[in-house]
Amino acid sequence: MHRLREEDAVNVPFRIGATSFIYPARWLPNVERLAGRVDDIEILLFELECGVPDEAELRALVEWKGRAELTYTVHTPLNVSLASDRESQRQRAIEQVCRAIELARPLRPHAYIVHVYLGDCEHDREPSDLPAWRRRAAGSLEAILCNGVSPVDVCVETLDYDFSHIEPVVDDLGLSVAIDLGHLHRDARPEQEFLLRNLHRTRVIQWHGVDPSGRDHRSLKYYPRERARWVIDTLLSASYRGVLTLEVFREADFEESLAVVRSLLAEKRS
Repeated sequence: MHRLREEDAVNVPFRIGATSFIYPARWLPNVERLAGRVDDIEILLFELECGVPDEAELRALVEWKGRAELTYTVHTPLNVSLASDRESQRQRAIEQVCRAIELARPLRPHAYIVHVYLGDCEHDREPSDLPAWRRRAAGSLEAILCNGVSPVDVCVETLDYDFSHIEPVVDDLGLSVAIDLGHLHRDARPEQEFLLRNLHRTRVIQWHGVDPSGRDHRSLKYYPRERARWVIDTLLSASYRGVLTLEVFREADFEESLAVVRSLLAEKRS
């Protein structure tokens, strides 16, 4: 039976995860190197046109799931617009997300993470008609659910806008949440308050730092230490059983982030 390396093993109720692109290689080589070091791997399907795991690679990913006692989360495409005011854009977005879900179905993912932008991409302006935007978002998400995925497995990610804009849709459809603490910190939003209010319906927490240049998805060494300590304390106190993903995309950032988590947990044990 494959076991965690002793220096990486941690005894917590939640699963610690990494992304599938820590190393400059395809999905399978990343999983092979990360297996035994993390509990979950976020399979990144950011741009389906640029390539996806083939059947042989998917079979190997399924094998590694059992061998290393892994779970998978799946991040659906970024270049989609589920609430666009153009029907053609929404239809394309639905097709892309559904294709990613169908592709990843053999992995039996713990969660599917989706982006719902204010416009056609991140950092677009707030729509002038917010109720109409919500209706468009709800219609697209409902179409995705009609493809045989459970609402609780679909996680709407916190992006660059006030989550209250999309929250009524999440509530009405019974969806889950992917809390990106790095985004909330980057945008100076009250991540502590948000985490406490939404932890009960959160399946994935994405954690990363923001470097001095303002670039996110960097090492947790850039995340305020006291706030990081509060995050770990909160997750332990709540017996959070979802996934805590170190959402970085470079080996050095991953190693430093994992070291931060280990040191915070070591403080709790001392």
